[in-house]
Amino acid sequence: MVMKMEKKYIFLDVDGTLYSSQIAGVPASARKAIDLARANGSKVFLCTGRSLAECSKYLNDPLDGFVFGAGAMVYAEHKRIYDRPLDPEDVLAIEHFLEENGFGWSLEGQAGAYVNEEAYEFLLPYFSAGKQPRSVMVQQMMDNGMYPAGYMDPQEKIYKICGFTTKIIDDMEPIRAKVDPKYSLLVTLKSESGTGCELNYKEITKATGIRRVLDFYGADWNDACAIGDSENDIPMIEACGTGIAMGNAFEHVKEKADFVTTDILDDGIWNAFRHIGVI
Repeated sequence: MVMKMEKKYIFLDVDGTLYSSQIAGVPASARKAIDLARANGSKVFLCTGRSLAECSKYLNDPLDGFVFGAGAMVYAEHKRIYDRPLDPEDVLAIEHFLEENGFGWSLEGQAGAYVNEEAYEFLLPYFSAGKQPRSVMVQQMMDNGMYPAGYMDPQEKIYKICGFTTKIIDDMEPIRAKVDPKYSLLVTLKSESGTGCELNYKEITKATGIRRVLDFYGADWNDACAIGDSENDIPMIEACGTGIAMGNAFEHVKEKADFVTTDILDDGIWNAFRHIGVI
């Protein structure tokens, strides 16, 4: 007897959901789950805070589209259907805000992500599964579209800005309270290495990016499933018909989810796909 599979529009976060810094890659079970789900009629999209340049390694993967910059740039069926970079004056304002509050920064553009010295040193081991020879870590940064800030063309469009600090910040609210109301500040990384966050316009979220994809296909929120692990995933987890948190997700993200799957390296994507009936 052949089981009838559900057909869903599935939106996957990248860092902490699809990509593991512990292995500097994607678990084999996650890739297999994506292939099977698409073979069974579902459509699978990356819905990430990363820019297009930072996802170059995934552009030729068997996927149906992308939401980049946490909603700032959207592709469906190889067509760009939405594009909203930050205004240049806002790039400078956010950059200065992060510096004043002790963060290094990464300006995430279309051609690359441009990282100041503090953030560059923070990110080097992230893309190399820990400490490696510096030449290896630098190459891994370039392979993920990340370059020292001096390489940025002044005319480069920036879609989102990330901040990184080696400080472990348990309570981000005092810093968040100082942010201009037109921006949102979301925590994207907490580890023994420090804290990461991202800033963009408040009206741009992963949920608004997904809405544009669903409109492109004439689909409904009930047809959509979102899987993520950090604060920028909460809007899509709450908006989609099924919202799933990874086992390694922040606790307050798990509280928003309809289902909590296993950790990323414990077949988290595979088990999530099994839960929603697409494989």
